[in-house]
Amino acid sequence: MKRFLPLLALLVVSQLVFAEGSPYYEASDTIVILGAVPQEIPVIVEQLVDMKKQSVWGIPYYSGKLHGKPVVVAIGGIGKTFTAMTTTLFIQQFKPRLVVMTGTGARINKDLRTGDVIVATHAYEHDYGSLTAQGMVYRPMNSPVNGAEVENDFKPAESYLLKADEAMKTYPAQSVTANGSTYTNRVRRGVVASSDLFGVPQGRIELLRNKFKADIMEMESAPLGHVCESFGVPYLIVRAGSNVAQEAPNNDYLRLGPIAAREAAKFTAYMVSSYL
Repeated sequence: MKRFLPLLALLVVSQLVFAEGSPYYEASDTIVILGAVPQEIPVIVEQLVDMKKQSVWGIPYYSGKLHGKPVVVAIGGIGKTFTAMTTTLFIQQFKPRLVVMTGTGARINKDLRTGDVIVATHAYEHDYGSLTAQGMVYRPMNSPVNGAEVENDFKPAESYLLKADEAMKTYPAQSVTANGSTYTNRVRRGVVASSDLFGVPQGRIELLRNKFKADIMEMESAPLGHVCESFGVPYLIVRAGSNVAQEAPNNDYLRLGPIAAREAAKFTAYMVSSYL
């Protein structure tokens, strides 16, 4: 028991300082904004003032001012490995005060429409555990700190979620045309489930609805939250619904992904500019 007391103390301290900044560095004024694929960042990059395109360890990024706030915007890559790699590298390089994920995800919640935006209160990795004949068996994760267990539930700090709430209150609803109709989109809190699975069968969709209460399924948010929480870095996740979650989403994703990407980026830019 004694050998775990220092680790427990470290975890407690990390939670206390999490909302304000990492205990491992003095934060700069920079906000890092990551999308997974090229279509998820142009709306933000186009708003940058004094924009410069550079690279770190071969990964391109854009830096500049977003309505007066210093930001770094980059494509993190698809899936858990690239997301964790890019997030870690950019945290070390830029020492941000906040990391924001923007992008799209397949719609699990039947009430969610293409272009509706979710700010995640929880992000789960739904492919971590044992896949048995009876289904998934989930277990805690093990960290590199003496193998300490980590709960598979990544939660942005409430203080930043409250700032996102303020942005939602004043954000003008956007007109979206998709799936044969035109409507104004909605922005609200929600739940995201991540894995390295692009398409999933109906059984997994029902699991995401029933076990995780997920609104959106995608491939990057939980890994980003996992990295940020490990290093005590504040973060937020913004996802817009694209296609309905399905086993073979290729055509629907190609058609609806660009719509969702724009809506997520538009709200992200507004939230960062006015409330963060």
